[in-house]
Amino acid sequence: MTSDNTPPGAAGLGVWGNLGVWIAFGSAFGLIVGLFFDNAGLGLALGPGVAVAVWAVVVAQRNDAGESS
Repeated sequence: MTSDNTPPGAAGLGVWGNLGVWIAFGSAFGLIVGLFFDNAGLGLALGPGVAVAVWAVVVAQRNDAGESS
C-alpha cells in the first residue's frame, strides 16, 4: 500500500521511517513491564530489543505478502 502524500523529508525512508516509533513504544512498554516486576532497568534494556525484533518480523511478513511500506 503506497501513498504519494508523504510528509516533507520522509520520502525514501520506507520501512526505516517507523523504526524509531517501534523503539519508543518498546521502551515505554518495557518500562511499564519492568515497573510491574520491580526491575525497570531490565524492562528498559529488553523493551527496545523486543520492539526491533517484532518490527523485523512485521517487515518480513509484509515483504512476503508483496506489500510495500
